[in-house]
Amino acid sequence: MEESIVLNCHYDDVFDVKPFIKYLIRAGKEALQKCGISSCEASIYITGDEYLKSLNERYRGIDEITDVLSFSNDHEGEYYGVEEDNRVGLSHLEFVIPDGLTKQIGEVVISFPQAERQALEHKVNLQEELKFLVVHGFLHLVGHDHIGVDDRKEMESLEKEIMTG
Repeated sequence: MEESIVLNCHYDDVFDVKPFIKYLIRAGKEALQKCGISSCEASIYITGDEYLKSLNERYRGIDEITDVLSFSNDHEGEYYGVEEDNRVGLSHLEFVIPDGLTKQIGEVVISFPQAERQALEHKVNLQEELKFLVVHGFLHLVGHDHIGVDDRKEMESLEKEIMTG
């Protein structure tokens, strides 16, 4: 049985992402391998604040910029909005997976400007902040969350292992 993880990284041309692509793909693969996944396909999309804000509002009911969102084909996330009638969940939409992408697990979407701001705030270089967001996003793709205390501790522990590993 052939085992492989295929990750693609797409980005808006206005951001200087090229120097980080190989590093981010490697971080995504490390996160998946740490979770016992050795064969799948997924993607990373680097974009701006406004697009992340629109996705955050549409899929989580939160009208604000966020750093990373994960869209898993296998695991639903938590909805934090206040008006259930306005909720648009992924389970209500039909996604067509292209031929040949039979093991597609989802996509992680990152705001490059938010990552830049957070790198300054956390006093880390931009590459490390982007790596953290990729790791965090991929852990969500495979079903990890940080809503409950125990879940948060488990996810933070995995993030730390992957970031230092």
